[in-house]
Amino acid sequence: MNCDVILEGATELFAVTPLSWCAHLEDNQPLTQDLDISVPCMECGHVGENWVCLTCYKVYCSRYVNEHMLFHSIETEHKMVLSYSDLSTWCYGCDSYVHNIELLPMKDSAYRSKFGRPLEGGY
Repeated sequence: MNCDVILEGATELFAVTPLSWCAHLEDNQPLTQDLDISVPCMECGHVGENWVCLTCYKVYCSRYVNEHMLFHSIETEHKMVLSYSDLSTWCYGCDSYVHNIELLPMKDSAYRSKFGRPLEGGY
């Protein structure tokens, strides 16, 4: 089926649009060492669908595995996390993805760990 046919008559299209800023960015702590995307979840040992907390840099699995990062956020009130799968950043406080230049050092470190080279094109 042709994409034009699918979209014909559509009144709404949906896309995830990240926030360009959120108040929880100020809670992020600077990197003190390079990120390692191979680190397993600190709770269950899962690898592959993990997130790193950008406040304390502990690694836990996603809500689609055992929800350990979600529990960490609730227990500690740490809001901003970075996905080791797709390098997106999520704010639990705003319930939204966030894309901001302040996140570049963390994303670059994770990208280097994942792909062995610096993030190209910057932010």
